[in-house]
Amino acid sequence: MGKSCLLFLFLLTALIAVAQTPENTTEEVISRIYEQMSSESEDDIDFTTLEEDLTYFAQNPVNLNNTSKEELERLQFLSDIQIENLLYYLYRNSPMQTIYELQLVEGFDMFVIRNLLPFVTVGPAVAKQEKFPAFKQILKQGKNELLWRTDRTLEQKQGYRHTDNDSLAIAANKKYLGDPFYLSLRYNFRYRDRISAGFTAEKDAGEQFLGAYHKGFDYYSAYLQINDLWHIKYLVIGNYRANFGQGLVIHPEMVYGKSGNVLNILPRNAGIRKTSSTDEYNYMRGIGATLKFGKLETSLFFSYRYLDGDSTGGAFSTIKTDGLHRTLGTLQHKNTIAFRVAGGNINYIYNHFRIGVTITDSRLSVPLIRNFQPYNRFYFSGNHQMVGGINYQLRVQKFNFFGETATASTGGIASINGTSISAASTVNLALLYRYYSPRYDVLLSNAFATGSRANNEDGLYIGAEVRPFKKWKITAYADSYRFPWMSYLINSPSTGYDILLAANFIPTQKVEMYWRLRFWEREKNLDVGTTNYFTGTYTKQSLQYFLTYSIGRHFKLKNVIELNRTQTKVGLPSYGSLFSQELTYSFAKSPLSAHLRYEFFDASNYDNRIYSYEQDILYVFSTPMLYGKGSRYYVNIQYNINKNLSLWLKVVQTCYTDTETIGTGLEQINAPHRTEIRGLLRWRF
Repeated sequence: MGKSCLLFLFLLTALIAVAQTPENTTEEVISRIYEQMSSESEDDIDFTTLEEDLTYFAQNPVNLNNTSKEELERLQFLSDIQIENLLYYLYRNSPMQTIYELQLVEGFDMFVIRNLLPFVTVGPAVAKQEKFPAFKQILKQGKNELLWRTDRTLEQKQGYRHTDNDSLAIAANKKYLGDPFYLSLRYNFRYRDRISAGFTAEKDAGEQFLGAYHKGFDYYSAYLQINDLWHIKYLVIGNYRANFGQGLVIHPEMVYGKSGNVLNILPRNAGIRKTSSTDEYNYMRGIGATLKFGKLETSLFFSYRYLDGDSTGGAFSTIKTDGLHRTLGTLQHKNTIAFRVAGGNINYIYNHFRIGVTITDSRLSVPLIRNFQPYNRFYFSGNHQMVGGINYQLRVQKFNFFGETATASTGGIASINGTSISAASTVNLALLYRYYSPRYDVLLSNAFATGSRANNEDGLYIGAEVRPFKKWKITAYADSYRFPWMSYLINSPSTGYDILLAANFIPTQKVEMYWRLRFWEREKNLDVGTTNYFTGTYTKQSLQYFLTYSIGRHFKLKNVIELNRTQTKVGLPSYGSLFSQELTYSFAKSPLSAHLRYEFFDASNYDNRIYSYEQDILYVFSTPMLYGKGSRYYVNIQYNINKNLSLWLKVVQTCYTDTETIGTGLEQINAPHRTEIRGLLRWRF
């Protein structure tokens, strides 16, 4: 009955759209970009750097008459083809007289331009300030930002329940040390694009803040970044990320991989950049600098930090990456392994050609000795790893070639090569081939891959974007891959492929429709009784339909339908579905905006689980997994108390109809619902 009502509401509201241009706010653009980039991912993606950059450019738009490739690459929703086409247009027609000239750039349609407009402007070309500003000027013109965030789940989890003997339960790792509140404090200072500084402090729910086992926040970080100081292009002290090439040697940051933006396959945030993220694993801590001498850029970096792991007996088998220290056992394994990384990169840039060499030397204070399983036979073990790679990028007319080849001292080779092509004014293509040896397993590598690591895989990816008519855009990709050795849950070499076909249609400036069909097939172990020695094909098809439209300037609606089907070689097919209704309203006479969603889901089989992106508070990125039968709703509001003080508040509840408990172990809730409250206060001064 509930699904029928929601479907009726979906059809009814779709009929009342009227032709009036909506206000395309920065928040809407950022939300649309997030949804597109995370559409194929089942992992939580850290968009902190992207959101910081877009927020900065919304307040300090990029002057298209005074920009660079490096600056445009920070607008990560632009593909390398689009960036090259824009730079070529600026080279031939500079200066731009009006922002409307973007329509003349090859490959720029309404889909690209509407995302770009909040972050760019057209003005006179002004020479960059070479002289380093005075300290008084920095303090006077710098912008400060302070953020305080707190979350908690209202229902009591098993780990917070009182026992007959709490001390004994804690000693046995059957009780959390702390309270159910998440807390974080962040401070950021920025002077234009020359100086950034800040610190972050965080405590996860369940971690102790003030008690017998721990005092204060669980995680602290700080950074200072200075740009354009003499020959120093970047100088970072504290927490930073070093990203070079295609990510085969070092790239401790997200790589988008396969997503709805089928042409965006090159890693971004190249070089050494500070990080203010609360991610407790993907960062480096120390000092890094990039020096520029004409066409030559040299980067050097050094990092010394600690990893989590059980080093009892003088070795450890796994690196704990979640950053959670809620029980006595996990707290005792915190920061037990010293991790030192030293390395560098040299880049030579000549017109449209770039070539670089990257070398890293990584050392662990105790050796990593894995618990042997057939699939991890070739994984890295030991306490020392040296990796080197050569990367290149070449622009020849409408072709952009790129690639990297790397090898490690522990054995193995990896190579990734590709090209993006502006085949015609309405057609863009991207091709990428990768080969990762089973023996190539690098601690800091993060490159385009089907699996979670650039290891034991070779494959060919083809992406295409076609604009057959003015208001239509068709995107597609096909990716065929092979695992030469066993993989996790696959006890034999295997093959697979992914296919995506999507269509965008904007009939008016206030209405958008989006269809996405995805099909993938791969192999997995079959459950045939007492053994898992047999593998077979596993297929999944999913269909999504999005309809977004506005009524007036302040009222926006969005409908989503998603259906999927999975089947293994043995057993019957299973199905999953999602029906969602969203509403966004910005009050005309009040600095208040509200975002609401209500959705039904039915995914009784775990293989039919659905990942649904949802809008959240600032610097929080949510793609919750919906599994089982039930409904989920949330209310997310933003209230600007004054021009400097803003408040975000989100309340979300998930209700299940097919279970009386949620979660397992210490996370178990003895109720068929879970309610979460999240709040953030931002003060700018």
